[in-house]
Amino acid sequence: MNTRRLFGIIAVFATASVGWVILGQTITKRTDKLDKSLSVEMDSHWGPQTIVQVAPDWQDENSIVTPSASKIDVDITHEQRNMGLLWFNTYKVTFCGQYTIPAASEGTSAQQEVGRFLLRLPEEASNYYNLSISVDDGPELNPGLGDEKTKGLAADFKRDTDHVITVKYKTNGRDVWLYAPREITQYDQGPDSVIQTHGGLVELNNFEMTITTDFKDIDYPKGTASPENRAKDKKGGSGKVAIWEFSNLITSKAMGVVVPQPINAGPIAARMSMFAPVSLAFFFTVLFVVAVLKKVSLHPMHYLFIAAGFFAFHILLAYLVDIIPVHAAFWVCAAVSVLLVTSYMRLVCGLKFTVFYVAGAQAVYLVGFSYAFFWVGKTGLTVTICAVATLFVLMQATGKINWAEVLGKKTPPAIPPNPDGIASPLPETPQGPVGTAHSTKAVD
Repeated sequence: MNTRRLFGIIAVFATASVGWVILGQTITKRTDKLDKSLSVEMDSHWGPQTIVQVAPDWQDENSIVTPSASKIDVDITHEQRNMGLLWFNTYKVTFCGQYTIPAASEGTSAQQEVGRFLLRLPEEASNYYNLSISVDDGPELNPGLGDEKTKGLAADFKRDTDHVITVKYKTNGRDVWLYAPREITQYDQGPDSVIQTHGGLVELNNFEMTITTDFKDIDYPKGTASPENRAKDKKGGSGKVAIWEFSNLITSKAMGVVVPQPINAGPIAARMSMFAPVSLAFFFTVLFVVAVLKKVSLHPMHYLFIAAGFFAFHILLAYLVDIIPVHAAFWVCAAVSVLLVTSYMRLVCGLKFTVFYVAGAQAVYLVGFSYAFFWVGKTGLTVTICAVATLFVLMQATGKINWAEVLGKKTPPAIPPNPDGIASPLPETPQGPVGTAHSTKAVD
C-alpha cells in the first residue's frame, strides 16, 4: 500500500457518493411529482386527507341552542392502497350521533316556534352513504342528499319538550378524522397539520364520544384534545377504543384520530440513497484496515467494483419498489448486492477472507444501515451506536500499526546508544576510521 493507492480509494468513494446524491434527488423528484398528481386523484375517488365533522345546533329566529347531551359513536376501518412509489392511507368511517335538544323555558315563545336542528356534513368528503335522521322514537328518515342549502342533516320541530335526534351516515377519507365543537378555520391537509378552531370557547354538556378502530397504533392530531384515559384494546378483535367523556367541558379544541401512516417506498428509498456514502465509508474503512492486518493487497479498482456492487442495491431498489412491496424489494436488492460483491471478492482474495470479513461487513454496513431507515425515529440512534462500536474495534485493532510503514514512508533505523550513554563511534575500515585519510607509511 502506498499513498497513491490511498488517494485512489478516496477518489472511488467520492465518485460513488456523487452518484448516490444524484440518484437520491431523482427519486425525490419522482416521488413529489407522483404525490401531487396521485393526491388529486385520490381526493376525487376516495376522499380528502382530513375530514371534519362539526357539532350540530338548533336554531330559530331568536336563538341558537347547543345540545344538552351528546352521545357519539364512530367506527373507523382503514386500508392502505399502493400507487407506484407511494402508499395512501384510506379509511371508512361510520358516524352515529345522538343529540338531546332541551325544552325551552315555560312561557317562552320558543316552546311554540318551530326551529331547525342541523348537523352540517363534512364539506371535504366526496361521498355519503346511508344518510338518515330521526327524532325521538320516530322512524329513520332518509334525506337523500340532505338540505341543499346547508349540505347537512336537518329536522324541524318545536322545543315544547326534550327531543333526542339521531343522525347516521358513512363516508370515506384519508389520514385524519376530526370532531370539532366549532368550525375549524386553519389547518393543512394531512396527519402533520396543527388543528386550530375559531369563534371562541364552546360548552359541551354530558358529552361522550367513542371512536372504535381496527388498528392498534392510534394517535391524535396535533392541536386537539386527547382522551383523559388511554385507549383500550378492542374486544373480540384487533384495534383500539378511545373515549372522550365529560360532564361539563368548555373548550375550543377538536377531537379525533390519525390513522397509522404506511411506509412510503419513494421517500425511504431516497433517504437510503442519500445516506449510502456513510455506509460505504464505514465499509471501505473496515476493509482497508482488515486488508492491512491480513496483508491482503487490494487495488483501487477492487474498491471501485465493490462500490458498484453497493450502488446496485440502491438503483435496483429505486425501480423495484414500483412493482412489489417495499420490504420485499429491500431484501431482493440486498441479496443481489451481497451476491455481486462476495462473488467478486472470492476471486480476488479467496473464500475464507470473503465470507468472514467482506460478507460480514456488508451485512452490517449496507443491509443493517439501510434497514435502520424502517425504524422511524430510531434510525439516527441505531447508526450512531453502530458507528461508535466500529470506531472502538478499529482503534483497538490498529493501535500498534506503523502507518508510516504501511503507507510507504519507511523511517531509517535509529542508532542505539552504548552503555555509557555516548553515541557509538563510527565503524572503522582497514584504512582507519570512516571519513579520514591515513598514510600507510610508518611514522618516524
